[in-house]
Amino acid sequence: MKIKPLAILLFCCCLSLQSCWPTGTDDTDAFIDLQPSDYYQPVIMQRSEFETTTTLLTNAEVIINSGKIYVKDTYIFINERNKGFHIINNTDPTNPQNIAFLNVLGSSDLTIKDDAIYVNNATDLLALTIDINSGTIEITKRVTNAFPQIRSPFGSEFYNLQENEIIVDWILNDTSNEPS
Repeated sequence: MKIKPLAILLFCCCLSLQSCWPTGTDDTDAFIDLQPSDYYQPVIMQRSEFETTTTLLTNAEVIINSGKIYVKDTYIFINERNKGFHIINNTDPTNPQNIAFLNVLGSSDLTIKDDAIYVNNATDLLALTIDINSGTIEITKRVTNAFPQIRSPFGSEFYNLQENEIIVDWILNDTSNEPS
């Protein structure tokens, strides 16, 4: 009986990858027992407090964890993941100016139609108008629970919430002080 060259090649590939299989015999395989909640913890707010967080434009902030970018006329909106949007005045493209920050907890995206800005606010959808010169925001409509709760960075972690609680972000647990 002849052994086919393809079968030999497949067998050799499997043998060469065997060192990557977790064996559970040393500390390097400890990651197998960790759960997503061992790394991340939800930031939870009561709905009554959560609905009061989007009220004013604040001073410009440094961009740390940028997300999506949206351009409208001479303005650029840059998402700060789960925090809000940096508003950049791009009238002079050679010298863009970071002019304000729109605080929208749990945000990841926005769109603009005419003068209305539509943005996700954790589980809610907001329609709002902004007067950049006066620094005021008017929420014209709030659709509650339009979106599911924000998942952990692992994408699969759900958290058992009480009624009227909202996850606005996930933070990394400090595991540096835990016993080894």
